[in-house]
Amino acid sequence: MQLLEYLIQQFDYIKWADDLSLEAAGTVKLEAYHREFGFSFGTVHKTLLHMLGAQHIWVGRWQGDSTRKFVTPEDLMTLGAIRQRWADVHAELHSFVAKQTDESLENRVEYFRNNVPHSGVLWQLINHCFDHANYHRGQLNSLVKLSGGRPAGTMYVDYCRQREGQV
Repeated sequence: MQLLEYLIQQFDYIKWADDLSLEAAGTVKLEAYHREFGFSFGTVHKTLLHMLGAQHIWVGRWQGDSTRKFVTPEDLMTLGAIRQRWADVHAELHSFVAKQTDESLENRVEYFRNNVPHSGVLWQLINHCFDHANYHRGQLNSLVKLSGGRPAGTMYVDYCRQREGQV
C-alpha cells in the first residue's frame, strides 16, 4: 500500500469513527450533555467542539492558513450544529488529502501555533491529526458513559471488520 492510499483509508476510518462518536453523543440526555466532569474538555459538547476544531485548524495549516481558531460553545450550540459543521470539515479534509501525491506528502509545512512558528512533514502532520482524533475519542466515550449514554465502538479493528462484512 502506498502512503497516499494509506492516509485516504485512515481518513475514511476517522470519518466513520467521528460519525459514530456523534451518534454516541446523541444518546446523552440534554441536561447531561453539558454537565462538567473535570477532565478532557469538561463536557460532551466541549470535547466534540475541540475534536472538530482541531481537524478544522489542521487542514487550514496544511493549506498555509494558520489563522483558523477553535469554535466556541456559542458558535455551535447544539449537537446538530456540530454534526453539520463536521460534515463540511470532513469534506475539506478528504478533498485536501485526495489531492496529494507521494511527493507532496513529503513536503514540509510551515505554520504558527500560538504565534510560535512550527514546521513538520505533511504526512506526519496528517497522521498526527488522525492520532489526535483517536486520543480524544476515548475521552469522549468516557464522558458519554458518565453522562448515561452509550459509548461507541470506534477502534480501527472494528472499522476493518465492518468493511469486510464481519459485523
